[in-house]
Amino acid sequence: MTDKIEAKDVKDVEVKKAPAKKPAAKQVKAEKPVAKKTAARKPAAKKATAKKPVAKKVKARKPTEKVVAEKIEEAEKVVIEKAKNIADKLEDSPIAVPFKAANKTFLAGVGLFMVVQKEFDKKFNEFDKKFNKYAKDGEKVVDEWEDKVEDFRKDVEKKVDEARDKVRDTFKKVA
Repeated sequence: MTDKIEAKDVKDVEVKKAPAKKPAAKQVKAEKPVAKKTAARKPAAKKATAKKPVAKKVKARKPTEKVVAEKIEEAEKVVIEKAKNIADKLEDSPIAVPFKAANKTFLAGVGLFMVVQKEFDKKFNEFDKKFNKYAKDGEKVVDEWEDKVEDFRKDVEKKVDEARDKVRDTFKKVA
């Protein structure tokens, strides 16, 4: 069933041959079925009326979702109780020491993070106050410069109007 192939660069490899196919069963031509003739019908007889038995009252079944939810709650309670029992047993054992150390380390890290967060909030609030102060001061400076430029523009317009009026008067006197 297996053949070995040897090559210079290839190690011995086993090749499995597929099992030989079985010969197919001979197919027999099926004959067409002959339709049967239906028998003549007899007139239907009247059925006797029978009394139905009185149904027994059955307790109403709870919907399956409620039943499943209750079973899940019961299973959760069992698991929680088992976990509490295991935790109580392991509390003073040598196994619990690394967990206690890890727990203390984690809580210390959370406490440190809280302190850093508070300091960051303080610095951010100080920065925000200074930024808002500088923004207001910048707006004041821009407003002052706008006022100065506006005053300068008005002065220049006034002097140009005066010069224009003098030139007109001079041309009127000459003409």
